[in-house]
Amino acid sequence: MNVSTAAVKHTAKTALKKDYYKAIIVSALYIFAIYVCLLCNSIIASIAGVAAAFIFLICAIVMLIIPLTLGFVYFAVRLIFGSDTQPVLLFKYFSGKNEYIRALRFALPLTGNAVYSGFLLFLPAFVCDAIANGTVFKIFGADIPLWASSIWSVSAILKVFAGFCFIIVMLKFYLAPFLLTADENMDPLEALHMSKVISSVSKRDFIWLILSLAGYILACAFVVPNIFIYPYFIACYCVHCRFAVAAFNKNIDKINQKDIPSFEVI
Repeated sequence: MNVSTAAVKHTAKTALKKDYYKAIIVSALYIFAIYVCLLCNSIIASIAGVAAAFIFLICAIVMLIIPLTLGFVYFAVRLIFGSDTQPVLLFKYFSGKNEYIRALRFALPLTGNAVYSGFLLFLPAFVCDAIANGTVFKIFGADIPLWASSIWSVSAILKVFAGFCFIIVMLKFYLAPFLLTADENMDPLEALHMSKVISSVSKRDFIWLILSLAGYILACAFVVPNIFIYPYFIACYCVHCRFAVAAFNKNIDKINQKDIPSFEVI
């Protein structure tokens, strides 16, 4: 499968021309919600500790951030398909009980997979941290050896490696938000499963797309306010997913045609 990065970016820019100002409003609301969650998380961390802050963050991701993200993607999907778009679509998955439950049924397994994978991948680094700060030796009532402090460098390397592996592992779900919002009859678990199937052949193209946007990402971090860049990012994401799904369906049709026996008339 080969999803052209140039075609994705050109299509995304074309789709944004009509309703870019609406996309900016959606982007601003989305970023504000994330900022409020992070602010609350830091306040909880300072008052109740890191563990309480972590629990709050997971709950916020499941109950607020992921439903809002799905709403952002839904807005962008309608944008690239030329449908009517309104900023209120950001809150689509808060508009009714069934919609919110559907978002939660998507968010819970996705977040659970992320927490489980992250724990396993970062566990060696956490152990190194416990050795470096002396926690392991205090538990056993032993003196902290001089070499323990040198473990910090090992921990840093392990964290970088674990972070890279975590991204690779979670990329198998990158198509799931698009699939769930593009097909409103699709079950959340089916969206996660189909994402794993399709991403096995489209993941490389998605990585190339992200690398091609490196300049915009740097501008977003240091120069241009995020609200002006996020609409382009989400449009590129949706266009890429649309092309990836179309290419996958085309390949499936070819395979099915090959399985049909042909007969010659004598």
